[in-house]
Amino acid sequence: MPADLFTVEAWTYNAIDIVVVAARVALRGRLTGWRNMAPDDILMIAVILLYTAETATAHYVVEIWHGLANSGMTDAERAALDPNSTEYYFRVKGSQTQLFGWLVYIVLLWTLKAAWLFFYRRLGTGVDRMPLKINIGFGLVGATFFATFFTVLAACPIEKHWQINPDPGNICQPAVSRPAAFMVITTNLVTDFYIMAIPFPMIWSARISMTKKVGLLVMFSGGLITAVFGGLRCGYILQNSPQGPKLTGEWSCRESFVAVFISNFPVLFPFLHRAWLRSRLGSSSGRGHSSAGGLTPGAGNTKSSGGAIKLSTMGGKAGGGKKGKKYMHPLSLPGETFYDRFGSEEEIIEGKDGADKKDGPKAEEDINVTTEWRVQSHEVDAETVEHERRHRITAGYHAR
Repeated sequence: MPADLFTVEAWTYNAIDIVVVAARVALRGRLTGWRNMAPDDILMIAVILLYTAETATAHYVVEIWHGLANSGMTDAERAALDPNSTEYYFRVKGSQTQLFGWLVYIVLLWTLKAAWLFFYRRLGTGVDRMPLKINIGFGLVGATFFATFFTVLAACPIEKHWQINPDPGNICQPAVSRPAAFMVITTNLVTDFYIMAIPFPMIWSARISMTKKVGLLVMFSGGLITAVFGGLRCGYILQNSPQGPKLTGEWSCRESFVAVFISNFPVLFPFLHRAWLRSRLGSSSGRGHSSAGGLTPGAGNTKSSGGAIKLSTMGGKAGGGKKGKKYMHPLSLPGETFYDRFGSEEEIIEGKDGADKKDGPKAEEDINVTTEWRVQSHEVDAETVEHERRHRITAGYHAR
């Protein structure tokens, strides 16, 4: 791809993700209050700064340094290259930028992994063994981050990462380093698959249609798409071709764009879905019903206190129907279950923070039933008891 076309592509990706993250932060801040923002929301601000830095790095690699680095040269070419030449300067700066790009890329992806874990911690409050799964995830993400980061940075002396002559070896060529590529692809896949597996038991055991289960599983499996892009990026690195540095910069931007977008979609989905439902309800208000999920304004399917439409799909009660026993999730803790907190897949995605803000003409009212027991007692002395006993005996004798 020509350099100018890639520049347009890369910065377009960046602009889209900036809009997506800004929308997420704004909607979540409005919902929970700016002082009550969740850790995953705050991390997204750092993510977009990192992604902008990565886009700028890829722009420099492709547009400014013309894809040159300390790789793709024979020993004779290295010896013949004048240290005062423009090519030598581009190759040194290109290698330094490649190394910086690797480090920003790693920090960005692992920050996204941490954001996913914080999101699942909000999502699965009250679910049995969820804290253990999340803590294991944090430990795995932390350990793999340091292992990957320092493998790329400290695999060889720092100054050798941009050495031209003599050949520093593949491990010290950041644009095409095989050890760095193998390390990143391995740790990235391991952590992605673990994080994707966390919500699967909750979704699969939920009382919803198979279509909705598959939809939720696909939405939470976006890491597979990111893994494909990451595999392509590492594949170009392992080819060790003259175009390797350029292609690596291009595919790192594409992978990061997809990763940032997918990481924000589950949080934005309930807001988009609710807006769509409102538009459908508004367009059919004259008929008194809506075809969107069978909702009837003013009937049993009402807006919850968090502003989400209760679709009665994830173990909730059917609106306006029979009274039924609330479905208890097999992974839930007694007394404070997953479905006591979340009544639909919207509320599962949005999290319990939405329960503090009312949205709509009237919030759903709770019905509290109180049973009061009164126990009365009185004292009777022994003489009175004996008198009553003799009276009953006498009354029975005269009755004969």
